Amino acid sequence: MGCSWLRGVCWVPVAGLMVCQNVGAESTTGPDRIVKEARETIEATKEYTDQQKTAFQRKAQEELAALQQQIAVLRGKVEDASASTRAELQKSLNELEKKKDGVRKQLDELRHTTDRKWQEVQDGMNGALHELQQSYQKLLSRIP
Repeated sequence: MGCSWLRGVCWVPVAGLMVCQNVGAESTTGPDRIVKEARETIEATKEYTDQQKTAFQRKAQEELAALQQQIAVLRGKVEDASASTRAELQKSLNELEKKKDGVRKQLDELRHTTDRKWQEVQDGMNGALHELQQSYQKLLSRIP
């Protein structure tokens, strides 16, 4: 179990295992290699984060567009409601529109966030979309 100096490789026993160490001048774990690998890892992580961000934005935009269409249908139903319920339903519809505008604003903010902050904005966006859908369902259930 010694070193084979002719090849530049040394077998070192560590805790009953044989570990191969490169002791020659051709070291592949030098500082330059470590920095290069770290940069590659950071770049791959950034690319993955960008892909996640883009996919989430697309999904949120699709959900918002679907809800906008559903709200437009509700608006027609509210107008067809009896005069006694129309005022109350209109108030709820206006609140729903405000929530929708808030979600749109958050979506716009998400487009301009840094990678560090986007997870926080994503969580807020998920909550806002969920709240908007719940408000829509609640209003829908009150329409005759």
